[in-house]
Amino acid sequence: MRIAMLLAFFAAVFAFSAEDFFKKANELYDAGKYSEAVPIYRAAIKNGQLEPYAWFNLGNTLVHLKQNHVAIHAYKRAAELVPDFAKPWMLLGDISYSYGDYGQAVAYYGRAVELGEKNEHLNYAMASAYLNLKAYVLAERYFEQTLNENPDRQEAWLGLAECARQTGDFQLAAEVLQKALQKSVNVSPDLYYTLSYYYLQQDSLKAAIRSMENGLYLDGKNSSARRYLSGLYEKSNSLWMAIWTLEQGINMGSGIAELEMDLAEIYFKQKRLSEALEHYQKAMKAGSVTARIGIENVGHAFYNQGDSLQAEAAYKALR
Repeated sequence: MRIAMLLAFFAAVFAFSAEDFFKKANELYDAGKYSEAVPIYRAAIKNGQLEPYAWFNLGNTLVHLKQNHVAIHAYKRAAELVPDFAKPWMLLGDISYSYGDYGQAVAYYGRAVELGEKNEHLNYAMASAYLNLKAYVLAERYFEQTLNENPDRQEAWLGLAECARQTGDFQLAAEVLQKALQKSVNVSPDLYYTLSYYYLQQDSLKAAIRSMENGLYLDGKNSSARRYLSGLYEKSNSLWMAIWTLEQGINMGSGIAELEMDLAEIYFKQKRLSEALEHYQKAMKAGSVTARIGIENVGHAFYNQGDSLQAEAAYKALR
């Protein structure tokens, strides 16, 4: 049955005239039928019909099929046949970047730039590659070019701030993100979270808290951010705010085991042992693997206070 289907498929392929191959392959590509498009593009190449662009589109098809190692050959053939065709070089850069070969990516991207290719994707890709190569001045240049084209691209603002952070200038990094908040239409919570970290590195605890609050306002179910904010409240001696923040997260139902553990730890440090025990038990029920240690510590604390009944009740929760 499979042989009959294959014969029917190849019969259909060769039913097209040479001038139809490229068009038919594009139709299959547009329909997401990448595996079917590959032999049709190869037929177009064999018949010399729009060969450079058939190679290029074949490369795109192979990328969709996760056959990047073959796509590299297709893109290189397209570039060889039309030396001033910039897009193959840009996509070769993308493949190299995906492999973590940032130096080769820059070389390919640079060739696309030399051929006159100018777009947001290329600028951001160049910036990211240079950032990974620790070439911060060049990374800054291309992040800025990206933002000139699209001031709302959050990753570019974060990348530009990261260049400053990598050189130890947390104040400049914070100023970059403050500018992002002013110029961006759609603000990502990550901008606020990262800005909070930069403020903290400058010993600006109040500013760090305010920035985390703003981020969490947009991203209420982010339990990791909520735990971090609770920790900042503890640093500022606002224990009731730390507790309230964790309780709000528990009510939202996200990351319950970790939030219950943090709440139990706060109560334990305050020697509010009954409340600590209650939340350690809730954490254990929610799947925390460390809650048992907390319950055991509560039992020891009760015992050291001479309250053997409460200590036994805590130990019993572990049996």
